[in-house]
Amino acid sequence: MKNFYHNKTILITGASSGIGKDLALFYSAFNTKLILLARREDLLKQIQDECQKNGSEVLIFAADVSDRKKMEAIASDVLNQWGFVDIVIANAGVGGLNPADHFSLDLNQKFVAINILGLAYTLVPFIDSMKQNKKGILVGISSLAAFRGLPKAASYSSSKAAQGVFLESLRVDLKKYGISVCSIHPGFIETPMTDHDEFKMPFMVPVRKSSILIAKAIKRKKAVYLYPWPMRILTYINKKLPVCVYDYLVPRLSGQKQNTDSRTF
Repeated sequence: MKNFYHNKTILITGASSGIGKDLALFYSAFNTKLILLARREDLLKQIQDECQKNGSEVLIFAADVSDRKKMEAIASDVLNQWGFVDIVIANAGVGGLNPADHFSLDLNQKFVAINILGLAYTLVPFIDSMKQNKKGILVGISSLAAFRGLPKAASYSSSKAAQGVFLESLRVDLKKYGISVCSIHPGFIETPMTDHDEFKMPFMVPVRKSSILIAKAIKRKKAVYLYPWPMRILTYINKKLPVCVYDYLVPRLSGQKQNTDSRTF
């Protein structure tokens, strides 16, 4: 894996915490050039220092991925400064609950803006450069929640499903240019996003193990990658359940609290 990532230029959004932060630290050991984006510049500066101590060159940008003009300007700036970007990882996202019995359209709009539009605003500005160079890897960090509508999670599940379908369409369109597109679907990872007890979170994965699994999947240019393996099996079974069985079992097995407010994690 070290040989594959050595000297690669990698952009990561949502790099101030969780999966994005640990991916940055993990990749910094491979003499990479990193472009790190997040809204919290103070945290980005701390991560920049740590990555530079590990031997990586690092650019940081404070940005909200839902800001199209800002994301396009950053892409232009990066390409002008460093030239080609080998791997673009759209990791920034928002999780949370939005129960249908008191559904928040404002919160739903936030899920759409960050998880759906933010994914496109991150990846699309780099497509022309990758087409010209006939190589490159575009990566979207989605979720196992993408495959069926989970209880109290209409906004989250639908936004993650949209991510997966978007990435699939990019993959089939861009393959002829030598561009790979990877759709990564994690289960529960030990990050600030899972630091709550609103529902059961089985088979929790340590964040560094998650980074290693993601890095291996990208190296193999996996079109679709689900992890950890027990949750992958449960997801496949879940996808096959008849509607009547799904509607009966899933709310009872999820461990969801009865009275849940609409909120993000």
